Amino acid sequence: MPNRRTYKIWLLTLVPDGRYGRCVIAALILGLGLGLFWLAVELAFRNMPATSYFDAWPTALFFVCMIAYIVPVFHFITQRTQQALTALLPYIENVEHPALMTSIDRQPLSWTLRVGSVGVLLWLVQSYVLAGSFTEMLDTLTRSFLSFLFVIGPLLVWVTMTTAMSALFRNALLFRRINEHLDVRIFEPDSYMPIGSMAVTSTLVVVGAFGLLSIMWLGGPVNWWTTLPAMFFFSPLLFALLLLPVLPIRKVLVQQRTEALEKAQAAIRQANSEDTGVAVGALANALSLRREVSRLPTWPFDVPAITRFVVYAVIVPLTWTGAALIEILVNAIVD
Repeated sequence: MPNRRTYKIWLLTLVPDGRYGRCVIAALILGLGLGLFWLAVELAFRNMPATSYFDAWPTALFFVCMIAYIVPVFHFITQRTQQALTALLPYIENVEHPALMTSIDRQPLSWTLRVGSVGVLLWLVQSYVLAGSFTEMLDTLTRSFLSFLFVIGPLLVWVTMTTAMSALFRNALLFRRINEHLDVRIFEPDSYMPIGSMAVTSTLVVVGAFGLLSIMWLGGPVNWWTTLPAMFFFSPLLFALLLLPVLPIRKVLVQQRTEALEKAQAAIRQANSEDTGVAVGALANALSLRREVSRLPTWPFDVPAITRFVVYAVIVPLTWTGAALIEILVNAIVD
């Protein structure tokens, strides 16, 4: 059966080549997005007091920041995923390495269309709930340039987020399948640690996106339907990205450490049964071996990876708390 033609994922094509490509695209998206919203707000409120701006800018800023965040971060995660796979290649058996590498950043056109359709569908459902009817949705689209942007903004966010999450989920499943062909050696961290590092890095998209949700709350109370659908849909994916690639490795590492501990314990028993001076040295070596084996990890995470995940997990409550404090401060000043 011939291979289907694949294309580079469209989010990756937005990032220019070069050392600062991710910074450039983030700045361009921020500049273009905020410029369009500024123009729309000026047209909508040019004959109204400046306080009218406050109701519009937090949500607009959220839309722009989400896209400006997801595009470069997804590019960064994809690059790190390829680096992790490259590090694992010496330990992968009976698998076509080039095909693995290509599947990380390239997909068939049918995949792109399916994922885009899911994003559009999720946007339609959320928009319908917020508007109350499709007639109101269409009316909002044609009411003004600002209202048009406030309808298109969520659409772009949903499609961008759905594309990134779908690609990352496929990569998580890819690494899970790789585990079947991976020669894991508990005494060689290079044979399994890249998987844990990749899994932690993949959570950046979801954790960062959840943190950015607090931007909308800066303008005052927000309809929970603007945030609950995304949190409900993407929260399970956060745990899937973290656990799917590492759980099979965890099982292998536990088994290998148990076997190593049994061998060390057998060596200790054998040394204890001898009365010679040579046995004293063997006992010391066996005890040292047991101590070192007991310290071996049973999860493919090193200290930096665990630290990064803890930091990511703390980002969300800190940003929400910060948003609440800023809102309280602004209300106090205004009142």
